[in-house]
Amino acid sequence: MKQKTALILTALVLVLAALACQLPWQTTTPTPTDEVTPTEATTEPPVVTETETATEPPTATATEEPTPALPVVANPEIFNFKFFTPTRGWGATQNGNMILVTVDGGQTWLDATPPAVALPPTSSATLSLSPFYLDENTAWVSPGNFGSGSGMIYHTQDGGVSWSETTTPFDNARYFFLDATAGYAIVDLGAGAGSQYVAIYQTTDGGVNWTQVFTHVPGESMSLPESGHKAGITFLDLNHGWIGGDIPMTDHFYLYLTADGGATWAEETDITLPAEYSGSFLSVWQPIFVGGTVGYLPVRVLTASSDSFLLIYRTDDGGQTWVFQGAVSGQVQANGGVDFYAPDSGWIAAGTSLYHSTDNGLNWSPVAGSGIPASENLLKVSFVDADHGWVLGTPDTNTWTPLNFYRTTDGGASWTQLLP
Repeated sequence: MKQKTALILTALVLVLAALACQLPWQTTTPTPTDEVTPTEATTEPPVVTETETATEPPTATATEEPTPALPVVANPEIFNFKFFTPTRGWGATQNGNMILVTVDGGQTWLDATPPAVALPPTSSATLSLSPFYLDENTAWVSPGNFGSGSGMIYHTQDGGVSWSETTTPFDNARYFFLDATAGYAIVDLGAGAGSQYVAIYQTTDGGVNWTQVFTHVPGESMSLPESGHKAGITFLDLNHGWIGGDIPMTDHFYLYLTADGGATWAEETDITLPAEYSGSFLSVWQPIFVGGTVGYLPVRVLTASSDSFLLIYRTDDGGQTWVFQGAVSGQVQANGGVDFYAPDSGWIAAGTSLYHSTDNGLNWSPVAGSGIPASENLLKVSFVDADHGWVLGTPDTNTWTPLNFYRTTDGGASWTQLLP
C-alpha cells in the first residue's frame, strides 16, 4: 500500500513539473524604491504602449543652458557685454549689428540676433541695436530707426533662441527694465544748442504696450529741463527713478529724480563735490543698484588741467542721499567702465589700470594681473562674483583696433585672452 501511494505522488509531481514548463516566465517590475544598477539597465529603448503618450522635451529654465542651435560666430568684435553667471552672458558687436550670447564663459559666442532684423554678412548697413539685458535668459533689443517715429522692440526669454516682436510708438530709445514686466524707455526727440528733448514711456507687460508718462514740448517749461545731455534712465521701483547727464557748466551735478514714475522730475541738490575737484566739468552717469536700497553713482570729472577722474558716490537709503566714497584717476568709458557685483565690491577700468574695491567704494586698489599687456587701454569690465570677470581692452584708443577680450577666474590675478 505504501509503495502504491509513493508511486501516485511521484506521478503527480512529474505532471505539475511538465505544466510549469509550458507557462511563460514573468519578471518583477521594480517599484520606485527598487534600485537598478548600470549592469542591470536595459539597452533597448522603452516601448510606448497605447496607454502612454510621448512628451515634448523640457524647455530651458533659468539654470539650464539655452538650446545650442544658434550659429557660432567666429572671432566677433565684442564691444558691449554683460555677464550674469560664470558661464552665461550677452554681448553686442562694435557696429551694433549683432546680438551675441555665450554659455561657456566667453570662449564661444552664438548669434542671437532677432532673425527679423539680422543683416546678411555682405551688408554695409548699420542697425545700431540698443539692447537691455535683464538676466541670462531675458533681454530686449530694438534697432535705431532715427526719425521714423515708430519702431519695433524684440523680446526673448530663452537666451536668444526665440524672439517676440512688438511695434512701439517711438524709435531711438534706451531701455531700463526692473523685471520681466515693468520697464521704461527714454526716447531721444532731438537735440539743439546745449539741449536735448526726450519722451519717457512705461510698460507693465514686458514691452507689449507702452504709455507715455512724460514728453518735452517746444516752448513749454518742464520739470525735466530741455537743457543738458541725458545719459540714460534708471529706476529702483515703479515710482523712483533717475536721469543723469551733463551740461556745460563747472561743478554742476546734472541729476534729476522722479517719485511718480517719470511724470515729474526734481533736481538733486544735496550732492557735495570734494574741494580738490572744484572747477571741473562733471558728467553724471546712471545709478547702479546692487541689492535693496544700496546703490552707487559714478561721476566723471574733467579738471581745468584736462585730468580725468571717476568719483564714486554711495546711497544706503534708495537714493535719498548720496555720499562721496572715493575716486580713481584715468579715463573711464561710460556704459561699461565701472561695475559693482555686490553691495561692498566693485571694479573700475580706467586708462591702462584696473581698480578693485571691497570696502563700499572707499578705497580703490590697482590690480596688476598677469595676462593683460601693461600698455593695454581698458574699456569695459564685468564681474559676477569675487573670482569671475571679463575685461575689454585695446592697444589703440584712436582706432579701437583690435578689441581684445580677456577673462579671469581668480579675481584678477591672471587673465586669459579669449578674443580675437
